[in-house]
Amino acid sequence: MKVVFGALVGLVLLPLLLPWAVVAIVGTRLTVRTSFWLVGRWRWLYNTLGALAVAALVTVEVWLLAGWIGRGEAAAFFDGGVSVWGGELLSMFGWWLLANFAAGGLLIPLALSIHRRRVATMVRNRRVSDVLTQTRIEQARKRAADMVSARRIGVNLDPRTGRITGTNGRPVTSPMTTTGGAQAFGFVSRATVKNIAERFYDVRQVRDWVDEAGRLAVLPRSSSSVRALLIAESGTGKTVLLNGLILCALVYKWPIVFIDAKGDPADAEALAALAKVHGRTADISGGWDFFNGTADQVTAKLMRLMPAPDGANQHYLDEIRGVLQAVQDSSPIRGVDDLRERLTRPAQYVRDQYDQQMVTHQVDRDGTTAGQRALQSLLVALRPLEKFLAADGWSYAHPKADVTIVPLSPVDDAQARLGDLLLMDLRNYLSTRLERRDKSPMVVIVDEFPQLVTGTSDPGDTAGSLFETARSAGMGLVLATQSPAGLSNDEVRRRRALSSGAALIFGRSKDPEDVVKYAGTVMQMEASGAAAGDELRSARAQHTYVIPPQDVREAADGSFWIVQGGAIASFRAFPNASVDPARTAATGTTSDNPQQSRDEISDADVAEVDPHQVRFKRSS
Repeated sequence: MKVVFGALVGLVLLPLLLPWAVVAIVGTRLTVRTSFWLVGRWRWLYNTLGALAVAALVTVEVWLLAGWIGRGEAAAFFDGGVSVWGGELLSMFGWWLLANFAAGGLLIPLALSIHRRRVATMVRNRRVSDVLTQTRIEQARKRAADMVSARRIGVNLDPRTGRITGTNGRPVTSPMTTTGGAQAFGFVSRATVKNIAERFYDVRQVRDWVDEAGRLAVLPRSSSSVRALLIAESGTGKTVLLNGLILCALVYKWPIVFIDAKGDPADAEALAALAKVHGRTADISGGWDFFNGTADQVTAKLMRLMPAPDGANQHYLDEIRGVLQAVQDSSPIRGVDDLRERLTRPAQYVRDQYDQQMVTHQVDRDGTTAGQRALQSLLVALRPLEKFLAADGWSYAHPKADVTIVPLSPVDDAQARLGDLLLMDLRNYLSTRLERRDKSPMVVIVDEFPQLVTGTSDPGDTAGSLFETARSAGMGLVLATQSPAGLSNDEVRRRRALSSGAALIFGRSKDPEDVVKYAGTVMQMEASGAAAGDELRSARAQHTYVIPPQDVREAADGSFWIVQGGAIASFRAFPNASVDPARTAATGTTSDNPQQSRDEISDADVAEVDPHQVRFKRSS
């Protein structure tokens, strides 16, 4: 009977032999590879069906063996005087043993799942003896989470380079409406394998920018909460992310001004086409109303065109400022012709005879007046900007379309100066909103904004002051740059911009230390081990970055982090629907119903996948 009992135990345990061998061979060798942590969404079904199939097989075998014993056939077999019954038993039970061993293959997925969770627990508790292996496993888990997120939104990634290679099926594009009515522009990345401790760990959720379920990156419902500093190097999908933010804001029906310092007309046309697909109007640099605002604001902008004070020219700068203030006593200047009229014939525009004498005072032997000399200097400075200005053009207070797109090339001195004036006018507009208690929704987005800050100003101070004012003015503001170093050469000013209270969104960067520190640190146990072998010895607790800088350096295209209010979320930006701007313009679609607008555009109007530009075929 001992033989029968042994056979019974063998039947039950034999299916475990193959999965045990596979796990033993795998060990920690494959856990450092991304593919090991890529698990299917239906793995629980495979694991359950495999376990049930093996359990059913073993149950049938035990039932048959019990019947063989119960009918007395087992006793008759052993009492029959068979001298060599091993061969007989093998012929009777050999097929069962072989079937059980083969059935162990059905348990391999379950065994690997258990092994993944065990390794995940070891990594979380810092119990992996080799620190390098620990780090590599953590990196593999993060890459796997990002790849799974990419697959779920229909994007294919090259696992070796993190480069976007195309789409699978019909990708999810920006914007996507959540159950709560918010507009999503990204999918939050989550670990593919979580242990029990991680499932019950209380993680603070990013407010405003992540939905209640913690699965989608969304644009806040209040424009005053849309304050973000975006930092990512070129080629990371930053433009795609900004376009997604704009499309979400268009669904909210907020007016948007997008100043793009890259100056690529193709990007501007593509964004305008996307806006039209969603039933919104777009204006690509249709001319800016330079002379908008109060008299003091117009004076400040005109003086911005003058050279920086250097001591020798201070008298002339004061003279120009004085005559400008004098001729705007009753109303601000409203155009170049008006400027010329007031500085040459100031009588009806000045407050008194003293101000008129200030403007008409002769400053040269040829009879040139102070007003005429100021006019000459101002016209010389305004001439390079004339093609960008229009008396009936757009302004922050009076946009001409749902989204105003201003492509600027900083390599052109005139366009760089125009960008600087636009930022100055933005500060003026924020001040005016505060005075008027205007809280109407609006969003301004500036890409590569440090390149637009010229003169004696500092990008860090500009960003800090804009963010601090925008919330009080009820306006959304997103400033984008390629690196933290671009914010300022001064550490204090750079820190002011980064810690202004706006959400910090960042992607791949070669210099990430200045941004990851704002994600905070975590206390972790670092275990020491023997120089050779797996023996663990002492351990110590120390602070480490929550987001390792190397993770940011190696981030895949389209992968970003958002940090706000002590909370962190890693997400993958949705691709943009790619449309043919020429065909879209021909349709003349301006419907207020985005779905109707999309339906009116045929599939022929939709461009194919362009992995280099990270624009994809839109989903229905």
